[in-house]
Amino acid sequence: MQCPICGSENHDRIFRLCDNMKILGKSLPDKEAYVAACNECGLVFTDTIATQENFLSYYKYGAVSPKYYDMFGTDETNHYFEHILSIISSFIANNGKIYDVAGAWGELDKFLSDKGFNDIIVIDPNENCIKTAKNKGLSVSQCSSSDMNERLHEKCDMIILNHTLEHILDVKSAFENMDRLLKDNGYIFIEVPNALSYVDEDAAPFNFLTYEHVLHLTMHDLENLAALYGYEICAKGEYYKKVSNYPSVYVVFNKTGRKGTITYSDLAKNKVMQYIDKSKKSIEAFIKPLRESGEPLILWGIGASTAILIDSFADCNVVALIDRNPMRQGLQFEIGDNLIAVQDPDTVKKGTIVILSIPYHASIEKQIRDSGLKNKIVTLA
Repeated sequence: MQCPICGSENHDRIFRLCDNMKILGKSLPDKEAYVAACNECGLVFTDTIATQENFLSYYKYGAVSPKYYDMFGTDETNHYFEHILSIISSFIANNGKIYDVAGAWGELDKFLSDKGFNDIIVIDPNENCIKTAKNKGLSVSQCSSSDMNERLHEKCDMIILNHTLEHILDVKSAFENMDRLLKDNGYIFIEVPNALSYVDEDAAPFNFLTYEHVLHLTMHDLENLAALYGYEICAKGEYYKKVSNYPSVYVVFNKTGRKGTITYSDLAKNKVMQYIDKSKKSIEAFIKPLRESGEPLILWGIGASTAILIDSFADCNVVALIDRNPMRQGLQFEIGDNLIAVQDPDTVKKGTIVILSIPYHASIEKQIRDSGLKNKIVTLA
């Protein structure tokens, strides 16, 4: 696979991510995927034979974007959106045209609209997201970074990629499309998780290596993108995204057409490897007593952010995998010498339930108890 930023095929695989990515949908290939580090520019990325179209199918039909106001409340969500507003308002007037790529339910865009920005288009491939954003009174376009150039015909003053770029495997097409749609001297706001800070967070093991994030970016990578595609960085900084507990970095790119030279850094590779080692030690401390007891285990909640944990239970007595999502039921995972399929919660029998999700463990435990199950429950939280 080529590096999504510089195109080099010279990279090191630093971690086996999974034996398949079908947890994201049946269109994903039944092949192994790895975390890799480019030896030419230093980007850490997912080395997979999956294509952008494979991932796009997941975002169209399988993914469920978080609803910040529902999950984190009005105060926390508005505080986050104020952070974005404070940055972009220095570069665009209220009557400027904004394209928000992967704007999901339109929560940020409704916030900006209420603050006086009156020409925003929410871009998202998911029909439910688009309908919800439209019901908020927002202008919408059901498309993605891959085909927005075909659907949108008016140039804009600013493009927003708010925790979006890390989901894009075909970076080249995305930037070429944005370049065509952005006015001369226009701006791109980008905020992404900061891969350099993964290791510093007290989070669930491998939490930041969710299958959805195919790029693990740093400020160095964003500087390389600016140089490669002809942008000047006119604002940058770090921010802790409390509404989903992500250490982040942000930039504002100004379109100049003046290209620069890509440089190499091994800092991201080293930091992510430290994070992987920390995650391995953390999950081992949790699993060891379960392995030694030999008790039957039911792994509950097999999603994009938790399927990575399955390999860690290879030497345990895993008897079932459970997930409520019908699209995941029937998918098979190799655990030790056994091939186990994901099943509906109604099939649960005897065994200790291990809730894999950290952010949603409380709500999952409530659902389990409300269903009448009396099984012992343990969580990573």
